Amino acid sequence: MRTADLVYQAISPLFEGSDIQLVEVEYVKKYDNMHLIVYIDKLDGVSIEDCEKVSKLIDPIIDQLNPTNDESFCLDVSSYGIDKPLKYDWQFDKYLNKKVSVSLYKKVEDLKTFDAILKAYKDNFEFDINGKVVNISKDLVAQITPYIEF
Repeated sequence: MRTADLVYQAISPLFEGSDIQLVEVEYVKKYDNMHLIVYIDKLDGVSIEDCEKVSKLIDPIIDQLNPTNDESFCLDVSSYGIDKPLKYDWQFDKYLNKKVSVSLYKKVEDLKTFDAILKAYKDNFEFDINGKVVNISKDLVAQITPYIEF
C-alpha cells in the first residue's frame, strides 16, 4: 500500500465526529525533501490553530506507524485550498447556492467550462447559469472548484 494511503487509513478514524474533515494525504518530494502532507477542511474554514491541533493529534500515530520505514520526511498539515476540486458531499454542502467553476468531459448546452451557482448535487448536478437552471449528469462533470474572483 502507498505511504499516503497507509497514513490516511491510520488517521481517518481520528476525524470521525469532528468538525475538522480529513480530505487527502499526499507523500511527495518538495525542495529535496519528502513531505507527508495532510489536507484538512472545515465548513467555516481552517485556521492555523486547527492545523496545529491536527498535527499534534496525528504525529504520535504516524510515528508509531512508521510509514516511511525510518526515512526522514516533513509532516505538513494544511487546509485543502480554495483552488482544489470538491470531492465529498460535505464540500458540496459548503458550496450550495455559491458560485463554482465547472469543467465537463464534453459539451452540454454548448458549454464545456463555465462558472455557475451550485443549486443541487444529490442525483445530478444542478447549476444556475446566468438565471437558467441546467441539470448535468455527474458522470459528465470532470471537476468542480470554488469560484475564485480576483
